[in-house]
Amino acid sequence: MKVLVTAGGTEEPVDGVRRLCNTSTGATGAVLARRFSELGAEVVLLHAARARVEAVEVERASFVTFAELEAALRRLLGERDWDAVVHLAAVADYTVTSIEIDGRPQPRGRRGKIGSGHDVVLRLAPTRKLIDSLRTWSRNPAITVVGFKLTDDPDPTERESQIRRLLDRGSADLVVHNDLSEITDANHRAEIWQGSGRLARTDTKEELADQLFRLLATGAGGADAKGGRAPTEELKR
Repeated sequence: MKVLVTAGGTEEPVDGVRRLCNTSTGATGAVLARRFSELGAEVVLLHAARARVEAVEVERASFVTFAELEAALRRLLGERDWDAVVHLAAVADYTVTSIEIDGRPQPRGRRGKIGSGHDVVLRLAPTRKLIDSLRTWSRNPAITVVGFKLTDDPDPTERESQIRRLLDRGSADLVVHNDLSEITDANHRAEIWQGSGRLARTDTKEELADQLFRLLATGAGGADAKGGRAPTEELKR
């Protein structure tokens, strides 16, 4: 099985030292890539330049910005016949389009540092949803796409609604859901969903890796399963 894993967060430059970024460390993607490789998969880990992936002994490539991640995905998906792409990367929803300093336009990402004491205005534009294009860019049209949904909502009904909205887009065959309230230093609770419902629950990154590998290896979430395979709690452990 050949699996492409993305991990870590994109960064959008403001000046030579400042960037808009998120808090993703890439740690979960690193665990999945390592464990998939141990279980016999051929893995490439496409990770953010600052992600914590040093100990993962698989083929790797890196990105910084949204544009670099998009270009790398296009290239890698078009070069090989992947069985699955596991898209964990925390992709910026916005990118900097222009900067004004004291009312004067400045080039974004310019060298040097914007000094203190100035009135700075950043204009942001929404980025595209990369997950919507992964299958289009893939040399293998039957590739299984795994998306991730992080929520921060105490209402289980609203959490499920967000998962369903991602599945209903038709871009992801499987969705892994986490809620911030259930992520601690000791535990990393997750659920794996398909269109027909929840397939599995896990409590650690390692359990998630094993369950996800099992689902991918048995074809869950692929073209044959899109018709609505019944959810099975047997995959819980």
